[in-house]
Amino acid sequence: MSTSETFSRQIPVRRRRRNREEGMAVMLTAIMLLFTIPAMGLAVDAGLMYVIRGRLTAACDAASLATARNLNLGLTLTEQTASATVRGTAFFNANFPAGYMGTTGTAPAISVAQTNLSTLTVTTTATTNSPLYFMRILGGTTAVAGAVGKASRRDVNLMLVLDRSGSMSGTPCTDMKTAAKTFVNMFVNGRDTLGLISFGSAVYLAYPPSSTFKDPSNLLSSKIDSITCGGWTNTSYSYYSAYQQLQTINEPLALNMIVFFTDGIPTAFTAAFPIKTVSDTRFGDGYTCGTGSTCTMPKSKCIDDNGYATSHASWGTFAPKIGAMTGGNLANSTGDTFGLVKAAATSFSTSDPILSSGVTSCAFTEAAAKARRDIAYIPNTDANGISTSGYRSVTNFTSGAYNGRKRPDRPNNVSSVAINIADNAASAIRSNTTLNVITYAIGLDGNGGVDDVLLKRMANDLTSNNYDNTKTSGLYVYAPNSSDLNQAFARIASEILRLAQ
Repeated sequence: MSTSETFSRQIPVRRRRRNREEGMAVMLTAIMLLFTIPAMGLAVDAGLMYVIRGRLTAACDAASLATARNLNLGLTLTEQTASATVRGTAFFNANFPAGYMGTTGTAPAISVAQTNLSTLTVTTTATTNSPLYFMRILGGTTAVAGAVGKASRRDVNLMLVLDRSGSMSGTPCTDMKTAAKTFVNMFVNGRDTLGLISFGSAVYLAYPPSSTFKDPSNLLSSKIDSITCGGWTNTSYSYYSAYQQLQTINEPLALNMIVFFTDGIPTAFTAAFPIKTVSDTRFGDGYTCGTGSTCTMPKSKCIDDNGYATSHASWGTFAPKIGAMTGGNLANSTGDTFGLVKAAATSFSTSDPILSSGVTSCAFTEAAAKARRDIAYIPNTDANGISTSGYRSVTNFTSGAYNGRKRPDRPNNVSSVAINIADNAASAIRSNTTLNVITYAIGLDGNGGVDDVLLKRMANDLTSNNYDNTKTSGLYVYAPNSSDLNQAFARIASEILRLAQ
């Protein structure tokens, strides 16, 4: 057999083998498609459901947050829930519109529960029917997708402390009141508790803490409108008084906060001042000799309300030892110092109440600058037991009966002591790890310049030179001009509301 005949016989064999292979490939492809198409369909439908569920979760979160933010329209939990859930439902619908990507039967449910004394927890659950396209070959037309969103709202106990000192007079005082009222309106009547302290040399509890601060008969904003500006700056006593109000409320589970506003440096403090029982040499008071000169100051001639004179063993147990002494020209170590005024005021009057009732023959009742005739020295602690020593250096007497005691006849001493007390008060407040009080401070660049270092330390701001990461962190906001106060207060409000939710 020739070669050509052999080759011609092999051609049909190869063709038959190739035909058989092609038939097998078609069969294998058909079999694979039975699994591949459902897998591809499952992937498409599952991907669609994943997108729908993600949008549903976002809608539940938005509804919970919106409801928590709006728990403010009623005085009872039932009333608040009814009104707030309407708002929450609106946010859900805005984030997950009806028929979104072909969904049907969407059913959100919002519940509000008081989970402890000061916290409300909002839970939003929702289900929807996600359409099936490729998987209908298995007999189903929809699949159920579900999601849950939660948000908690803690009650806020907040003391607002506003500086009404003389440097605030005029436009700054007006701008401060406007900004403070806007700030107050950001909080929740019937849920949050707000109070107000204003201060010059004396401190005025203008509005005891109340949860009805927006009620027409009890408007906190009306109290803010009544503020008049004048006097010195008793930072420490006003600040610690705010803390004492939070202690009185005594709600450890709430957000306990102090928002402290000032436009300058501390120039006053409140303490039990010892009466001067011996004559000594110190700077003059402008009456005995010039304020820049030294001269012999006689002992005090004060007589207390029991008729005891300074030489009596029982002297020092009565009210005039509790007062405030203010600094004059703080750049001048030998200028005037003034006193004594009562620790607490009973009105918004800019005339801090001079302490005179119950005492006779005291020099300070004749003229405020004569207080150094009656005051022996600056004590080691203020009226609240807070140390008068600290990071600001203070000048002491170096001889005489009061050797080693802090001098009351130097204005810069008064300011340094006032700064130390405010700083130490902030440390003492942060040490209460039960209430965990947070301090927010706003500093307006006033006539004398604001003490940024002190206010950052009081707030335990992250940029403070003594920041303590083991204690509650606050925030210091600087306002270059009074026109910036609205923005400064709004910044603080946003921080507080963020924590409350």
